[in-house]
Amino acid sequence: MAPGTHFLLSWTISTTLLKYRRERTLVTVSGVVADVDGLGLAVDLLTGTSNWYGQLHHVVTHNLATSIVLASICAWLASAQKHVVWTLSFICFHLHILCDVMGSKGPDGFQWPIYYLYPLSSEFTLVWAQQWLLNGWQNQLFTATLLLASLYIAVDKKITCLEVLSVRMDAEVFNMYTKYVGKNNVR
Repeated sequence: MAPGTHFLLSWTISTTLLKYRRERTLVTVSGVVADVDGLGLAVDLLTGTSNWYGQLHHVVTHNLATSIVLASICAWLASAQKHVVWTLSFICFHLHILCDVMGSKGPDGFQWPIYYLYPLSSEFTLVWAQQWLLNGWQNQLFTATLLLASLYIAVDKKITCLEVLSVRMDAEVFNMYTKYVGKNNVR
């Protein structure tokens, strides 16, 4: 699945159980950070000769070891609810992996495996024969559902997923809504 979908899924989950922005941000990041091993694509595009993306994506950071280290770092950085942050970070990381197993097939039909026990073993991989296309309707429907959930959270809790990036941007969404859509007391 696309990083934006991972982001929305993790943020939606974090808003249900975490009270503070810092903790929600940590959990949200934990659901996306596995895709850092996809940055090899930039190197490939710049050099035109390497294949870092093909060789490293779903390998280096899509694994159990990374999930444990990342959840521990998130819990350490959390100001409150450290055990909940660790657990949710671990869960969101694994939801990322599950979503990739379910919906990351390329247009050429390649079913991208996850090297879950890397670096201890490259033999054990997670792959699903029915994997959806990355741009398949299933992923589009899932992303649309998460966008609707995010809209519901925005109305109900007066926060948006933009809070992960900036408190000011998050507040500006509600300022603009009040200014242009309605004079109701949004905040």
